[in-house]
Amino acid sequence: MDIVITEPPKRSNPYLDRITLVQGDVTDQNTDAIVTLIPQNLEYRGSINEALLEASGEQLDEFVLDNIFKPRPGDIYAVPSFNLRSAHIFFNVVPVWRTEFDLQDKFLLNAARKSLELATQMGLSSISIPPMGAGRKAFPKPRAARQIVQGIIDRLNDDIEEVRIICNTEDMLDIFRERLILMGWGG
Repeated sequence: MDIVITEPPKRSNPYLDRITLVQGDVTDQNTDAIVTLIPQNLEYRGSINEALLEASGEQLDEFVLDNIFKPRPGDIYAVPSFNLRSAHIFFNVVPVWRTEFDLQDKFLLNAARKSLELATQMGLSSISIPPMGAGRKAFPKPRAARQIVQGIIDRLNDDIEEVRIICNTEDMLDIFRERLILMGWGG
């Protein structure tokens, strides 16, 4: 039997070097948009949404309630961020998750994809994505990281200069780092 040495695998996306991994506070990012999920009933569930609401102020809640009508899972809305350093918040609508059976990968994967698509359509060049859906009663952290990273890679293009993945803990940072390296990211 002959031993054959192959070339190292090529990156799945030539723009992977535009992904940065940061430990920090998602509300303190100076990017064009911050991405999050919101349940169909428009309740600010989860630590990310609670932090965004607290940092943005009550104007955010008023704007959402006054301007988003009958949201459906899969919809995405770009709203002003009010008091944040970012200009926009992208709300990706998901069903209300009551049990783990409600946690369908497609909603998290499509949220990342649609966020990059919307950023491109709006002419934005930078976007911050926290580990959305990886909360206490949501997706297991590695599963959420896998879906978010895949969605980013699927839609990362020449128009987007930076996708910043913001993790608030070292544990979450390591999970995303491992997933990104598996996809060919060099750090």
